Amino acid sequence: MVSCLLIDRNAGERHKLSDLMAELGFDCTEVPEAADAIRYCEMYRPDVVVMSAGASDDALDFLRFAPGSDRKDGRPVVIFYADTPDVETMGEAIREGAAEFLLKPFDRDLLKFKLRQSGVIPVRAN
Repeated sequence: MVSCLLIDRNAGERHKLSDLMAELGFDCTEVPEAADAIRYCEMYRPDVVVMSAGASDDALDFLRFAPGSDRKDGRPVVIFYADTPDVETMGEAIREGAAEFLLKPFDRDLLKFKLRQSGVIPVRAN
């Protein structure tokens, strides 16, 4: 099973996202802050991280800690999301290593599409 770390200050949002990820076959752990996520990643090395831009003032620091858009270097694939379309935040997140960027609200299908684009879910030939 693919391990996933969810980072969002809002417990309700984390639980909702955890349910979506579980439907897609992920084993999820939830933390509220980027600092908690850094410690978790040092110990457990999740395959994918889905993170709110509002996870803390240190959200982009987390991306600097765990850059990369694939597992080849042993680092998690990071998908960053936000409530508002702030082009500066989106650009900086991608520059700092986020594989994908989502705007809320997003549903299961869009999340699944972004996970496929980032290589977390394999694309099957039809």
